[in-house]
Amino acid sequence: MSACNRREGRRHDFAVRLLSALGRRVIVPWPVYVEVHLVLRARGHARGALVFAHALLDGTHVLDRPTDAEHRRALQLLERYETAGLDLGDAMVMAMAEARKALILTWDFRHFRASAPARGRHWPLLVQEHEVPAP
Repeated sequence: MSACNRREGRRHDFAVRLLSALGRRVIVPWPVYVEVHLVLRARGHARGALVFAHALLDGTHVLDRPTDAEHRRALQLLERYETAGLDLGDAMVMAMAEARKALILTWDFRHFRASAPARGRHWPLLVQEHEVPAP
């Protein structure tokens, strides 16, 4: 999400095309919304943070809260992968995608490779690492 607001390079173009094509099929969990907002502002992209916030409010993408069961599962993942550096945003994405049988849109491949929904399974990623353009 933050790549869309940086307005630079091939990753920006790729992210914009992808999110534009997916539209309301993109579900943004509340913790991810907050994380994206904070990251963009910290990197000097306050305007981009507001553009993203208004896009969610206007329904370009769906802003959704986790259910109690998804929240519980995210906490289980945080406990299980405590030393892997997994954060609440990533754990919530994993939990919500698992419960909703949804694909995950992330470029944080390190954390999604370091954890697994179950033995012998991997998180279902919409974009594979080799498909993301170099910066």
